[in-house]
Amino acid sequence: MEKYKEIIKFSVTGIFVVATDIGIYCLFINFLPFAIAKGISFTCGGAAAYLLNKYWTFKQEKKSSSEIVRFIVANSLALVANVLTNEIILRLNKHAIFLALVVATAVTAVFTFIVLKFWVFKR
Repeated sequence: MEKYKEIIKFSVTGIFVVATDIGIYCLFINFLPFAIAKGISFTCGGAAAYLLNKYWTFKQEKKSSSEIVRFIVANSLALVANVLTNEIILRLNKHAIFLALVVATAVTAVFTFIVLKFWVFKR
């Protein structure tokens, strides 16, 4: 049952993080290149993701500098995957902005859950 609670909490956190990502992306997409807008929006979502996943999803109260480093590494790799996925789809079809956003988000979500659960916030 605890595994399902984590998945549900991760999903709720993910919805909030994706809303942050999309909102900021939509704000900047008209002023900046796609990749820069996506990088900024993803980074803002990542900050929210760290706090919510650490304290709510995976209930890690202790302070840990190595945990922060692992999160930064994991989030950096997720950022690269997210921006590249988004960019590849947009290069194939520059009008597929929503599709690119959805696919990049899905790829990143699966990667991030696995890495956060088993490496960053391991018990």
